[in-house]
Amino acid sequence: MTSLGAGLIPDKPQLAPDSWPALLVFYLAPWFLLIDSISGALQQSSAALPWSLFFKTLLLSLLVWQLILWRNKSLLLLLGLLVLGLGGPAYSYLTIPTLAGRGATDFIASEVPLLVKALAPLLAFSFLLQFCRRYPGAFLVMADRLMLLSYLVILLNLALGLAGFGYTAYQPMDNVEQPFLGLKGFFYSTNELAAVLLVVSGWLLWRCWPERKARYVLISLLSVGSAMLLLTKTGLLGCLLLVLLIPLLAAKPGFYRQYYRQLLACLLLALAGLLICVWYAEPLLRAAGLYDKLAYAYQQRGILGILLSSRDLYLTIIWQQTEQHYAFIHRLFGVGVAGVSVLLKKYFIEIDLFDLTVFYGMAGVLIFSLTFGRFFYNSLAQLPLSPLAATVLFINVLLLGVAMMAGHVVTSGMLWLPWALANAAVFNTHLATSVTVGKSAIARGPDERFT
Repeated sequence: MTSLGAGLIPDKPQLAPDSWPALLVFYLAPWFLLIDSISGALQQSSAALPWSLFFKTLLLSLLVWQLILWRNKSLLLLLGLLVLGLGGPAYSYLTIPTLAGRGATDFIASEVPLLVKALAPLLAFSFLLQFCRRYPGAFLVMADRLMLLSYLVILLNLALGLAGFGYTAYQPMDNVEQPFLGLKGFFYSTNELAAVLLVVSGWLLWRCWPERKARYVLISLLSVGSAMLLLTKTGLLGCLLLVLLIPLLAAKPGFYRQYYRQLLACLLLALAGLLICVWYAEPLLRAAGLYDKLAYAYQQRGILGILLSSRDLYLTIIWQQTEQHYAFIHRLFGVGVAGVSVLLKKYFIEIDLFDLTVFYGMAGVLIFSLTFGRFFYNSLAQLPLSPLAATVLFINVLLLGVAMMAGHVVTSGMLWLPWALANAAVFNTHLATSVTVGKSAIARGPDERFT
């Protein structure tokens, strides 16, 4: 598999002596989603082991070790957030009788994985930013390989789902007759997979526009079709917006002034199409198999029920229960996953900000705020310098909406690597020079060496 910019850069970097963990990440990272899929497929077999957990633990260990070798100070901040986040849950295990006898192993298994997932985007970004600055050519090869391979893995899983293998996207609901429950192949979380689809399809669409318009159309059709098979509202809306807006987001200076009449005509056509879709909403939703589910949600909780799928109800219940059973100072530092699970069977709200707040208190709020804050700040700051920045900024806006409506963005085990990769790519000097100026020369980092 070669870079989408094949011929412009070498695909085999010779890194500096202190960058051997980065070399391993260069070769291993593109396969992460395939390992996830294989791990899911083996769950019903005798080889059912947490292969995905092993692989991601190896990746994260390599990232940490490389940042140590590079003497990256962001590790101190991440370590501080980890310790702060575990304080409240540790207090729960020390003071709640039903948790006190479970021991350290249960504490680690219950509390650490979700907190590490939440910290993973910032950790990966810290590593990838340094990697991008030191080895911009190698970074671009790795990014293209990871995004393309991940996209193919998603398409393969959906194709297997159409053939009758894997899992449905949703489980049957009481009181709702839904003929089609969606597909997700051998992945576990539909919302996580939809978020990954947004990032990888956004990257590929941007890389194909405008030189490879035929590929752009193909990826557009495949992405929208995949989102329809997943049956997620945010995924389908996000893919449609990416397909429509990336040509505008990637426009060169002066484009809007030159083509404002055509853009106005397209806007009017889009509004007319939206009105037609609203007018024929019922038959379209019935054809997609979503009408009964959305109608039931609307009858139960109105428009908010459709938008949040009853997550506002879970939020109210969990907030009331923790307020009733835990002191304010305890909730300020978080009561932990186990602290909520002893009260309620359904302990996830599936809105990232509130899940992290309930589980990890101040640390959870800081992690959520720092993740989106840093990604938004970087993409905004790079707007004058990077042609990719506008697209990445828009992807971050979409993911913030997904995080506040469907969750599984900051807390996703599948999204952290491609999301961090896309945000680090706005600093890639090769992308900036090759796209804006049309040169094939490689802007080298301070200690970069290529064969």
